[in-house]
Amino acid sequence: MKNNFVTILDFGSSKITCMAATKVSDKGEFVIKAVGQSAYNGFGDSSWYEPETIESAVNQAISQVENKMKSKIKEIFVGVPGAFSAEVTSEASITFHSKKKIDRDDMSEIIRKADIYKCDSDYTPLGGKAVYYILDGALKMADPNGFIASKLMGLVSFSYMRNYFRDTVAPVLSDRGISKVTYINTCEAQATYIAQATLNESYSIVIDIGHITTNVMLCGGGGLLFERTFALGSGYLASDLCQVLGCDFNFAMAALEKVNLNLEIQAGDAYSLNGRMIDAYQTNEIVKARIGQIASYVIKSFSFCDKEIPANTPIILTGGGLAYLRGGADCLSMFLGKKVKLYDSVNAQTKRNEYTSCYGLISEAIRCEKSKGGLFSFFKSAKGE
Repeated sequence: MKNNFVTILDFGSSKITCMAATKVSDKGEFVIKAVGQSAYNGFGDSSWYEPETIESAVNQAISQVENKMKSKIKEIFVGVPGAFSAEVTSEASITFHSKKKIDRDDMSEIIRKADIYKCDSDYTPLGGKAVYYILDGALKMADPNGFIASKLMGLVSFSYMRNYFRDTVAPVLSDRGISKVTYINTCEAQATYIAQATLNESYSIVIDIGHITTNVMLCGGGGLLFERTFALGSGYLASDLCQVLGCDFNFAMAALEKVNLNLEIQAGDAYSLNGRMIDAYQTNEIVKARIGQIASYVIKSFSFCDKEIPANTPIILTGGGLAYLRGGADCLSMFLGKKVKLYDSVNAQTKRNEYTSCYGLISEAIRCEKSKGGLFSFFKSAKGE
């Protein structure tokens, strides 16, 4: 029996999350029905830290969702983390004999013609997605279907998955009887979702700072223009505190919940945690120093980007690391020299920064189901589109 919901699997830097969701409107809104989660030691530099733990962690997260939904999962959409994915862009154009109404076939042809890259044997292509189209060299838009033009140009983003990631995850899912697996570039799904949720129709920079990794993404129009991943996150802030304060890691993580970088700390001020007083000035300075390093890595990341980024491009911070540190966004903003805005949502189900990658994967999974006439295609047919 086919599931009447979509299921996604997200690999964060410290947790694996499985979610089941259903679509509730043709605007892409959805309701999360079940969440399953398991802790693991994550990844870095394109490899798992403890590959032998992946199977049990994946099974645990999926089993939680199956138990809550009282249904076996037969199909799943798996997010490929930035550490295991790559992205490139390419342009293509079509010149018609005369003006014509642009249709979906023309748009698909642009993507086909733009696919000029030969995939390395270590990677598997995940397909292309148009970032934007330009009609007659002047009118730029995300969806030109139905417009009249004599020339159509498009910028297309292509994603690739490291086979190492697939070869680890696929056998686990197969052993569970999940026969249909679709892999999605998590960075692309997350950045596109956040750009649309925050009504940024042009360029936007998304910075996802997690527990031990950070993803830097440039989104433009309807797709990803650039992605970069490096190994730094909130876990490194805690490690710094461990070394200086002489405490264990759990105490350091709890201390980060006390930190407030917006306060004007003076000598002698202290944070109280579990009956212990810790030097507030020293703690804040340690945290600021590491955020400064993260900012320098973000800036360095864009030295690998060949796109021109408008000066007014908004920067959006998300992820489960720095987003919850009081004053963290402002501190990052100070080091970047640019205003940084925290991701937020009016929908209580899609407010949590540690889950924005999941929200992006759900949104993309629903889009995929609709485009291939899957379980949510009735939203399309009901409107007669």
